[in-house]
Amino acid sequence: MSPAAGPSDGFLGPFIHAGIFAQCVIILLVLMSIVSWAIVFRKLRTLGRATRQTRQFLMVFGYRTRLGDYERVAKELRHAPLSALLLAGVKEWEALRADFGKIEGGSDLLQQLIPNITEAVERAASRESDRLQGSLAFLSITTMVAPFLGLLGTVQGVLVTFLGLRGTQIPTLQSIAPGISDALVTTVMGLLVAIPAALFYNYFVGRVRDLESEMERFASELTGIMRREIVGSQIEERNRP
Repeated sequence: MSPAAGPSDGFLGPFIHAGIFAQCVIILLVLMSIVSWAIVFRKLRTLGRATRQTRQFLMVFGYRTRLGDYERVAKELRHAPLSALLLAGVKEWEALRADFGKIEGGSDLLQQLIPNITEAVERAASRESDRLQGSLAFLSITTMVAPFLGLLGTVQGVLVTFLGLRGTQIPTLQSIAPGISDALVTTVMGLLVAIPAALFYNYFVGRVRDLESEMERFASELTGIMRREIVGSQIEERNRP
């Protein structure tokens, strides 16, 4: 018959037998870890889908010639950030055409109102950026706070250990080691929470920046398309008998 395991045996032993303060710190770190991993899995899915549909959008976009075609592509690939930009631009464009397109000299007025379309696209780009960056702040906070929480638990544990040695004539390693080892548990836990959060935070920030750069290029291209549409309308007006 094998001997019974000691209270500190096993991987979870130091966590279970830590002090009350350390246990509170560990519970808080575990909650932060759960939320962080939930954000990581959701962002992997969201950004992966946005990146795939953005590639599809750009591949299809080059073969279209009319705004109606662009709009249909955007509705099919609704998870691509560029789709929101295009739909916002088309909506503003159609509103301007409805207001000024049918009056005499309307094309000239539309040419002057191109900044309105640009601003509508920029607002849509800002909303998409906020959506893509959503919850990343929590990962950033976890990266900074988790190690300090772990360190706080360690310092408190070490302090309690040394306070318990007051009055002891000759402190021994056997009397110090258990308290120090238990105190270090929170530091280990803090690093285990912070390191993955830091890695994924920086990875997601890079992915978001790539998509934001693509949105900036597309916004410029979309404005150029609108200008070509207006110039075409002006030519048609001048060629009318």
